[in-house]
Amino acid sequence: MTDLGCGQIKLIAIDIDHTLIGSDLKIGNRTKQAINATIDVGGRVTLATGRMYQAAVPFAEELGLDVPLITYDGALVKTAKTQEVYWHKPIPIEDAKEILEYTQAFGYHTNLYVDDELYVESLNEEARRYMAHVNVEAKPVGNLLRFLSKPPTKLLMMAEPKIVERVLPELEEKFGAKAHVARSLPGYIEFTGENVTKGSALAALSKHLDIQRDQVMAIGDSENDISMLSYAGIGVAVGNANNKVQEAADYVTEGVNGDGVVEAINRFVLNS
Repeated sequence: MTDLGCGQIKLIAIDIDHTLIGSDLKIGNRTKQAINATIDVGGRVTLATGRMYQAAVPFAEELGLDVPLITYDGALVKTAKTQEVYWHKPIPIEDAKEILEYTQAFGYHTNLYVDDELYVESLNEEARRYMAHVNVEAKPVGNLLRFLSKPPTKLLMMAEPKIVERVLPELEEKFGAKAHVARSLPGYIEFTGENVTKGSALAALSKHLDIQRDQVMAIGDSENDISMLSYAGIGVAVGNANNKVQEAADYVTEGVNGDGVVEAINRFVLNS
């Protein structure tokens, strides 16, 4: 691992699940203090998440963030305070239908996201577990293929982790030319539009804010974070990140979840 110096970090992008928060789904006090200290010294902080916008906003509001939020793995970038949309890059409807047709044929539960609403075929066990995790109500609409009438922001396939491990390479090969396919949590496979990633969104946001790449730090734990860790001048994997993410990072924290965020901020922003 490179011995990184304490450069002038002006923008930090932080993943939410298992990075900003742990299994209790709450932001720790030390994490809040470190983020507030970053803002106090002139740094800017955003959240970069696979979550839908409405499931990310409560965390941004709790932290008082006014930088546009990177949601849906980069497909929607929108401010929390003014709800200004910077860009929205949905999946073309024909590509989305092809993905849905495949996941339905094999019986995998799939979440469909349109206009920042969550649609499912039925309120099964997977849907209820997901709703509890993100604190969002899902709308059961029956057959998603028949329901879909406009380009969705994202699709999320849910299955047992061992199934995800087995089918992910096949899905990447089948749909990788027309969509971005990535694992987030161990049992989730996320589909966004072609070249739509947290990394591409962070690059565009940095340019919009006139912040250089080497002034950006990204912190994450899952494979859908690799693109933003690779873009950032300093890519940080928290201690609970899987091996692929740790290998892609410039720095791996000893702390896990929010403690890892605190460690990264102290080292690279607050120099303490």
